[in-house]
Amino acid sequence: MNGVIVWLHGDSLSPTDPALLANPGAPAIFIFDEPFLAAAQLSFKRLFFLYECALEAIAGRNGSIRRGVVVDEVRAFAAEHQASTVHVTDSVAPRFQQYVAELQTRGLQVVIHHPPTFVSWRGEPPRRFSAFWRRVAEEALRPGSTGPELPSEEVE
Repeated sequence: MNGVIVWLHGDSLSPTDPALLANPGAPAIFIFDEPFLAAAQLSFKRLFFLYECALEAIAGRNGSIRRGVVVDEVRAFAAEHQASTVHVTDSVAPRFQQYVAELQTRGLQVVIHHPPTFVSWRGEPPRRFSAFWRRVAEEALRPGSTGPELPSEEVE
């Protein structure tokens, strides 16, 4: 096995995901994490949003959307595609590092891509989003900032 797959997760569901962009021909997988979903009890609206984002991210490539235990599903997908390397974009989710370590322990090489910096931040993490947004809104919305690009029809 020497192929490559891309693993998408809830923090990387975009057609411009760095791991996807670095591997344009690689098959991609998104997994609805059953143990997490059982605990989080997300609304149907949120689940449908994630599904739509996953569809958009894998459009035009060999991809799969599954549900189950993340590490098991990534390993199965890698085996189906004779891949020994998993590309993924970094996440701050606590379980992300656990999944990466488990994939590596089970024989897969994991390449972690880093997303572009949205805004600069110094100091303690805020306890609420509103406090964060007050400090970074001007930088995030400034023309020419390193924030995400909007499609031309959304820029006014």
